[in-house]
Amino acid sequence: MPDFHALPAISLHADGVLWVGLALVLATLMGESVFRFLRWPRLIGYTAAGLVIAAGGGGLQAMALQPGARAIVDAALAVLLFEIGHRVNLRWLLTNRWLILLSLGEWTLALAAMWTVLGLLGLGGLHGLATAAALACTAPAVALRLSGEFNAKGQVTERLLLVSALGTILSILAVGVLTGWLGAQASAHWWNALLQQAYAIGGAVLAAGVLAWAVHWVERHFDFADEGAALLLVGLILLVLSITRMMQWSTLLTPVLAGLLLRARSQRPRVWPRHFGTAGGVLVVLLFLILGLSLNWAALASGMMAGLLLAAVRALAKLAVPVLLGRPSGLSWRQSTALGLTLNPAAGVSFVLLLNLAQAVPDFPHALIAAAFAAIVVLELGGTLLARWALGRSGDIAAVRKAP
Repeated sequence: MPDFHALPAISLHADGVLWVGLALVLATLMGESVFRFLRWPRLIGYTAAGLVIAAGGGGLQAMALQPGARAIVDAALAVLLFEIGHRVNLRWLLTNRWLILLSLGEWTLALAAMWTVLGLLGLGGLHGLATAAALACTAPAVALRLSGEFNAKGQVTERLLLVSALGTILSILAVGVLTGWLGAQASAHWWNALLQQAYAIGGAVLAAGVLAWAVHWVERHFDFADEGAALLLVGLILLVLSITRMMQWSTLLTPVLAGLLLRARSQRPRVWPRHFGTAGGVLVVLLFLILGLSLNWAALASGMMAGLLLAAVRALAKLAVPVLLGRPSGLSWRQSTALGLTLNPAAGVSFVLLLNLAQAVPDFPHALIAAAFAAIVVLELGGTLLARWALGRSGDIAAVRKAP
């Protein structure tokens, strides 16, 4: 008779890989469901899956995000920021100066409106200003997903991508300066904190130049439209990201500047698979899943009222400036209104900037973080749906509607 005792012992204790796999399956199913049946962006399903898992007790602690999860978030954002940076045509800005005023105006007004609200709630000061700066930019990840999933093309979409990229750069720089300022106030040697931020930003500029040069050199020998070559591009981005993390440079500023520098070398954008192929696509799914997992329900509940106020005044500010400056920049009234509505989403960049703030500044007010995270949930879900509707109304995704 066979000796069954020779068989290996079976352990029914699930390891981390099982839970990651289940989370990915749930996120993908929810993303595809909302896209196919409701024509909503898939990221709504990805984020909702994370929120559902977090509600069941399987969430992550945002303030103590595990190194593996944080590395995934940084990698996904690096890919997306490089991609959106490359979509920005600097020559367009030089020929249409109203776009510069529109980008600066909507970001500045959103910042001022949110800081005013935080001040009225007793959460102002430099801490409130830094929080408002982190929330002021339109999410580049959402802008790219809307553009790619619905094949959105037109003046509103192009301006959405442009304003999102420029606003992201402004938020990164503003939060960096304010972090240094807050650190200087808490230190006897005030210049050390400011020097650290100058080092982080200067190093990011250097790393961006190296990444842009490397991609330009490699593209002369490979066709980035091919999946395999696109994987090489992802590898380059992740390699430079690793260096910036080790050197304590800005991991957000480096990829977006690299994309800008690469596009500046050519009038026409490069052609490559969306998010540089399958590897980048998986990173994006994980990004929105982790965002949902990291948003603590108790903290959201405590900060929801303030978060709703922040989201409301931010939406009004981002609508007002395009309506005022849209026509001089070449848009109709309808397109100007649609552009203002598409600028609502906030997601990964704001989330990471808030994490960096809370980690870099001792005793950062918990109430500010709770309000900001609540605003991100509202703007990532509701703001994305509003942006999707506005792009449809503007006609930029009319071709998708007619597709079988």
